[in-house]
Amino acid sequence: MKLSVIVVTKNGAQRVVPCLDSIAAALNRAAPLDAEILVVDNGSTDDTGIVIRKWAKASAIPAVAMLEPRPGKSRGLNLAVRVSKGDLFAFIDDDCRLHPEYVNDLLRHDAADTELVLRGGRVELGDLTDLPYTINTSPTPKRWHISLNSTRHEYISGELNGCNMAMRRALVERLGPFDENFGPGSRMGSGDDAEYFFRAYAARVTLEYVPDMVVFHHHGRKTAEEGRALLRRYSIGWGAVHAKYLFQHYSFYREAYDDLRALIAGNNTCLADIGFSRMDKLMCEARGALRYFAWVLRDRASGRPRRRS
Repeated sequence: MKLSVIVVTKNGAQRVVPCLDSIAAALNRAAPLDAEILVVDNGSTDDTGIVIRKWAKASAIPAVAMLEPRPGKSRGLNLAVRVSKGDLFAFIDDDCRLHPEYVNDLLRHDAADTELVLRGGRVELGDLTDLPYTINTSPTPKRWHISLNSTRHEYISGELNGCNMAMRRALVERLGPFDENFGPGSRMGSGDDAEYFFRAYAARVTLEYVPDMVVFHHHGRKTAEEGRALLRRYSIGWGAVHAKYLFQHYSFYREAYDDLRALIAGNNTCLADIGFSRMDKLMCEARGALRYFAWVLRDRASGRPRRRS
């Protein structure tokens, strides 16, 4: 069994090397292991390409540095999957660093699987002065499956994160490539991971959160405005995902329903520490849904084929 660890970066010259170093350290800790590292430069305008090629050349672990000049993280992910040789994938963001035992923990969970599983792990703050967002520090394992109507009881959003995600190649082949309309640099601007989680759930795949697969997220956002901008972008992407999977499963929309019910009851508080309200969240989700429907209708009217999904 071969493991492929995939990183997509854009203008990440200052942050990608610590990420890659942490991956190499975790792989070495799991040795002997057949593994490779694939890092994609997604059209950087700084010297990221030079940095990752230099790192790959010096790496004792087989490493491939690639260029995907078209904007969009999902395009970079799809390129890496096509080039990779692994049976098992781990997807890590360039501003994350792996716990030294990450690969050992990942392999242990994978070896115990009796079915295809889309798995995510704990995301800790790498810098405690950063805002406590895009993390999940829960110590409690969780599983979702459509047969259990899991999303009626547990949200998927915020529980699983694309910066710490693993699955078998066979699952990617079953679900298809990442939707290139979602994610940083795309039409939607975010939501590549959420779209894949929804797609897996709708396809009757088990999703799992495990607290022992740990990455440390150095996202660098410290001010309230940076936090609001992040949440606006995420909410727009989330709304577009809702639009794509409209009517496929009602419990997908429970979080939006809960927010709307709370708002009607007079509770507009969402993230008071940065001034992001439930109304802000719902309005951004509506904006994302409208944006999704607009480009679908525009593509149909122009006769252009739908982009990869």
